[in-house]
Amino acid sequence: MSRKIIIRTNKEAQVPVEALYELRQAAFGQWTDEGLDASEVYGPVERFRRYLNDKLVFVAQDAETGELLAMRTLTMNKKKGCAAESNLSVSPKAKRQGIATQLFAAETQWLIGAGYRYVTCSTATTATWSVQWHLKNGYYIVGYSRSEGKNYASYVFRKPIAPSLLWSRPLAPLTAKLLYCLSWLATNICKSKSGKLNWIGRMAKDVRRLMADG
Repeated sequence: MSRKIIIRTNKEAQVPVEALYELRQAAFGQWTDEGLDASEVYGPVERFRRYLNDKLVFVAQDAETGELLAMRTLTMNKKKGCAAESNLSVSPKAKRQGIATQLFAAETQWLIGAGYRYVTCSTATTATWSVQWHLKNGYYIVGYSRSEGKNYASYVFRKPIAPSLLWSRPLAPLTAKLLYCLSWLATNICKSKSGKLNWIGRMAKDVRRLMADG
């Protein structure tokens, strides 16, 4: 029998920050097991508290015990109609129970009701379990990036949640492929393998700054 869960915003659930912090650390243990650098999530709890200040947090709890099973943090951009996923954490004890899928479904309904058009997120290209999960759940790979100080490259995903021409079912795969190719080219032209901007990238950054200032 499937576990009954309750999904709501943390503003409603009032789960302590310390409990959210412990869940995040436990969930990211899989990254370390796979040889990926997840050191940035192991900072002190006060840094995590500050991280949550501008985030919308959804939590999934066991309906009977209240146990925290999963959390999702989003950075909201109402002007663009975009919600950017900052983190998805699922308790190791609750994996492969469909909880993340239910969490995403509830979140999507909330976002549609609030007038948002799409969700973005990123994950390491070598985190195959995460890549496959996102592709299975309606996300398209639209970008490629390398960040300085990290030992892995990342895919950028986009999931349309409101109707639009370019993201309609016939065109969405083509739109995503075009965006990915442009992103891959820009990353490889402007950055070294370590994720640091090369001279082309620095020049492009300076040009953008001058145009913005002008």
